[in-house]
Amino acid sequence: MKHGDYTREQAIEHVGFDSVDQVERLNCEPTDRQQTDGDESVEFSASLLAMTIPDGLNCRLTVYYYQDPEILRQIEDLGSLNWEPNGYSIE
Repeated sequence: MKHGDYTREQAIEHVGFDSVDQVERLNCEPTDRQQTDGDESVEFSASLLAMTIPDGLNCRLTVYYYQDPEILRQIEDLGSLNWEPNGYSIE
């Protein structure tokens, strides 16, 4: 099951464009989380502390990316992958 219940637009509504833009610029790391629904995608994520709008409550904004394991085995440079966010979580 892939993580990231919020779309980019929804995340921007909750924490603002600057926080979403900032988390997308961070280097992401593999999470080592195993998918439980038969999906073999490799999960990567990056996160940062942010504040909710308009309440100003502290939260953690996480962006999730998923990559095909076959493609990961064939490449040497992770920068050559398509790093399109799959979703965001706000906790």
